[in-house]
Amino acid sequence: MSVPLRIQLVDAFLGSGEGIHSIILPDVFSSGGSVNLWIDKYGRAKKISGYAKTNTTAVTTDTGASATMCRELFRYRSSASGSFTRHMLGCFDDQANEFEIWKSTDDGATWTFVQDLGAGSINSQPDFAQLGNTLLFTNGVVTPRTYDGTTWATAGGTQLAAPTLSGTTSGNLAGTYKWKVLPINTDGTRKISSAASAATTITDLQQTVTWTEDAGVGGYEVYRTTGTGAVFYFVDFVDTSATVTYVDNTPDLLILENRVLEEHGDAPPSGAYFCEAHKQRMWFGRTDTNPRRVYWSDPGDPDSVWTDNFIEFGDAETFGDVLTGMVGDFEGHLVVGTERSIWTISGTGEIIGNITDWSRTKTNAQIGWVTKRSVVRIPAGSRFFDQNGQVQITDAVSLAYFTPFGDIRLFDGDNDVIISHPKRDLLATANYAQRTKTHAIHDPERNEVTWCFAVGSASEPATAVTWNYRWGVWYERDWPFASGVAIETSGDASILLGGSNSTTTGGRVYTLWSGNSFDGANIEATWMTKTLVGLNDEGQSVLSHTKRWRWVDFLFETDNATTLTLEWLNGNTPDNGAAVSSTTFQPNAAGVLSAGGDTLVSAGTDSVIVASASSLVRVPLQTSTGDFLHNEGIRLRIGDNAANGSWSLEAFSLAYQILPGLRRRFQS
Repeated sequence: MSVPLRIQLVDAFLGSGEGIHSIILPDVFSSGGSVNLWIDKYGRAKKISGYAKTNTTAVTTDTGASATMCRELFRYRSSASGSFTRHMLGCFDDQANEFEIWKSTDDGATWTFVQDLGAGSINSQPDFAQLGNTLLFTNGVVTPRTYDGTTWATAGGTQLAAPTLSGTTSGNLAGTYKWKVLPINTDGTRKISSAASAATTITDLQQTVTWTEDAGVGGYEVYRTTGTGAVFYFVDFVDTSATVTYVDNTPDLLILENRVLEEHGDAPPSGAYFCEAHKQRMWFGRTDTNPRRVYWSDPGDPDSVWTDNFIEFGDAETFGDVLTGMVGDFEGHLVVGTERSIWTISGTGEIIGNITDWSRTKTNAQIGWVTKRSVVRIPAGSRFFDQNGQVQITDAVSLAYFTPFGDIRLFDGDNDVIISHPKRDLLATANYAQRTKTHAIHDPERNEVTWCFAVGSASEPATAVTWNYRWGVWYERDWPFASGVAIETSGDASILLGGSNSTTTGGRVYTLWSGNSFDGANIEATWMTKTLVGLNDEGQSVLSHTKRWRWVDFLFETDNATTLTLEWLNGNTPDNGAAVSSTTFQPNAAGVLSAGGDTLVSAGTDSVIVASASSLVRVPLQTSTGDFLHNEGIRLRIGDNAANGSWSLEAFSLAYQILPGLRRRFQS
């Protein structure tokens, strides 16, 4: 009796007219064996596009013309004077003695030198944040910088010197006090305040406050702390610029309802590593002296900071931890990450009786992130596979981030969960010593996030993993970028740019998803299935039976004469295992014929191939001796010859016979 032939068709159509041939290929997709492809919005497995140089001339240092690499990219947007402008800022590092900021006004095609931050900044990890039209820059080395679309400057304004104090006359002041003086322009607008006076402890005295004249102003506001606090309250107004002395004898209780100083004028902490906008303030995090401390700026004035306005993030469990970045306006909170924990800050910054209402909370997250550059905001409805292989769908906006443990997690505001199980082995090779260079590139158009990181002994990111949160699948990418950013241009809502990761490559910026090569190098794309074991008449898995695997029918869409190789493997073969056999074929390889039946050729005598057409290809699963694969399961691996153009797999069906008798399981 002959063994019946079964055909398993993968035919879960998505129902879109544009994707009529599309099926949900992620259901059979293996993240471990697939490289340089993606699952598009119709569920098709497609070879990725390449990347091409954006700037034809590599950026070299302004002094000495040394070769550089592109450490960071940031898009700056300004609406000053009623017009909307875009700039690109790039950090170019020669890894020897120069770390330079450059500007591009044409989306990275040409660059103009802005400033050299010196040898101390080489290999540092820059951070940018924008509040209004003011951009802040930090890197853990220099005093924070500001940029307004034109001028690059050291953060902080010019203050009057700190007032001096004197007085022995009896009065109403008892405690430890500080004073600041705030010049008022003739039009009533406020400048920034003076530096704070030295703290003085007095008992039942008045105090004479003396300051330097600010010629031409309309007067001064005098501010003072209470005897037990660090908040500056308005005390009195001095109405002429020439009057630079005030005798303060106002009791503490009379100033607590007065205006609170919001123009402190002090520069952000020198050597701050991170900056982040939140609640109309700029927040500065971590210095070498205070590695777990965060400072907040005055409202609407990102480079005006009072040095006593800070919060520490640490407890007995995180002693020795360091802050690794902040994310603002996440569910109304500022999220502060350290290497070993994640914290949140709630509140508005309102001051009531010497107390600012910021509330610090340590979340239940088991681990923090390696750097802010690895954190991405993910929309609700994103998919991932949990540790049991079950599909999970997020119900709120989450943060995806790279951890010191070498995995990628989602943070929902209080808890974290690992989502990178499909790429566990590759992520385990991440170079822990170079973890701070890990960064993420978010591609909202394709619903993907790519993390670039260094592996093995590499010192710069040269390996990448991508999570498609629309489908919940993962794949590996050959994207060797030290930085990346998504920008909008006058002609496109979203373009991805990547920065070079070595001085050998030079100071290059690349446009991703452009062309069919990696800057002239061939793209090797591979798609691989999970283990397929077949179904019986009731649609149930027949794992325990040996099958004779006969052939596979593929539906491809190609844009030229693409040469593909199909390999078939035993079901228990690992991702990188050797194939049982393989064959090479060309979908859509038929040439275009003239009305007389002759093959049309180009001027260069090449055959003309139909572009962007679908073709059905049947591939027998036989070895060169005519033998079929006999195994409980089968894995299929499709790759190109690295010189091909675009191709996508739309559907396939698999023909097999279930062999009777469990003894057939051991038949080779």
